[in-house]
Formats: sequence, structure tokens, C-alpha cells
Amino acid sequence: MSWSKYPSFRQGDQPGTSRDERAERRYDTDVHLQNCAVKVFLITAVLTLAGCAYRLPTIAPPSQQLVRIDATAPEQYTVQVNTGTVKEYDVPHDGRIKVGIPSYRPSCGVYLFNAIKVRGYGDPLKGWIVSVTRNGKTVRRQSLRVTQKSPTDEAGYHIVRIAQ
Repeated sequence: MSWSKYPSFRQGDQPGTSRDERAERRYDTDVHLQNCAVKVFLITAVLTLAGCAYRLPTIAPPSQQLVRIDATAPEQYTVQVNTGTVKEYDVPHDGRIKVGIPSYRPSCGVYLFNAIKVRGYGDPLKGWIVSVTRNGKTVRRQSLRVTQKSPTDEAGYHIVRIAQ
């Protein structure tokens, strides 16, 4: 509908609205735009200032891992632990040994907004290898982390079962 044939209305005016209503509507729109601009500015400032955070975990001190070799003749086996240097342990007749774990520092973690971890999942214990050998042949090979998660006996030794 063209309002140009009605002289009392200017283009853009609608019938039934007064100048005060139009001014109030325009004021509400301006306030809404200002509120949106303030919100956008604050969100941008928070995202810019928060950014990423780096967390450096504390050093894990040297420790010992209790391991029990579960086999029919455990004294026939030797255990090698590779933590960057290879250490070899002879297994006694009861199958229980204490494996030395050197000190280490887990990798640096990167956190988005200091809350959401996005990088730094490295675990040195997953890369350190425990090998069980018999007569020079490796019969079992697993990470030190897997060894730590294995079931324990009543004395607290982690059980490594060797299939016969």
C-alpha cells in the first residue's frame, strides 16, 4: 500500500502511530544496539585477555615400583626396565622385585581459558618399557604405566602374569 496519496503521513510512518510512539520505538532500538555493542566488547575483551595458560606439573620424585612375576619358575626370568637407560633385575624364586623409577616431570599442559586442556597429554610412564625375558627371549613387554595399573597382591606387588 502506498502512503504517498495520504498527505498526513510521511514515508515510513504507519497509520495509527503517533510521533511519540515512533520516538519511543527508535529510543528502544538505540538502547538495544548499545547493549549489544557493550556485550560484544566485553566478550571480546575476556577472550583476548584470558587466552591460553601453560601449567608445568611438579617433578615426580624417584620411587620404586613393586612387581611380582607370576610364573611356574619365576627365577628363570629377568626383568629389564627401559627409562632412557636400561636396568636389569634378576627375579628371585618368589617372583617379587623392586623396580627403580627415576624422577621425571610430566609434559607441560596447555589450557584454553585456564580450564580446558587442549595439549600436553604426554606421560613418560607410557613410554618407559618393562620387558620380561627368559633365556634371552622376550616373553612379555608392556609400559610401566600398564604395570602400575595391573592388579596387586596382598603385599602391594603389581602382578605380571607370564603365560606358559
